[in-house]
Amino acid sequence: METELCKIAYKWTTDKCPKIRHYYTPIYYEMFKDRRDKIRKVLEIGIGYPRVMGHVEKKTKKKYITGASLFMWREFFPNAQVFGADHTKSAMVKGEDRITTFVCDEHNKNDLEKLVEKTGSDIDIFIDDGAHDHTSQIFLAVNILPLLSKDVVYVIEDIFSPKRVTRELEKYGYQCEVPKLLFERYRENLIIVKNK
Repeated sequence: METELCKIAYKWTTDKCPKIRHYYTPIYYEMFKDRRDKIRKVLEIGIGYPRVMGHVEKKTKKKYITGASLFMWREFFPNAQVFGADHTKSAMVKGEDRITTFVCDEHNKNDLEKLVEKTGSDIDIFIDDGAHDHTSQIFLAVNILPLLSKDVVYVIEDIFSPKRVTRELEKYGYQCEVPKLLFERYRENLIIVKNK
């Protein structure tokens, strides 16, 4: 079923929606549809930019918009400040209302600490859409979750081995949920992590 968030995602050309690639937006819609006005801060690690998002342009026949998912979040959450972080300077979005981006190496603990100093720890939703390998995903979660508020909704996207990531994070005391998606393909999984 196509949700309002699916339509917004397609409009902004983010591959989080089923019409382009992933079946994430239906999950996100169910999670957040009743809280849209209450979400104040969204932080996403990993900002898409044209050089790495050619598959989107091929599928949609539209020019890819740098930071597409940031624009999607901004539209869906009318009261939210949306933050994006990426190690690539060419992924930065400038001059947009309610969108702020930072250069940050997700593999560097000091960079992560500086990022949270800039955004504040009171993040409502955190999305890891950065490096799509389990080592990076575990490192990021273990190093940034202690810096964030306890009620943050922390989501890891594009997971090849959800059992491996879940098992490792549970060793650190985190509870993990793997929502059932309509289709499960390579890197077609999400993990929702509860902060402790």
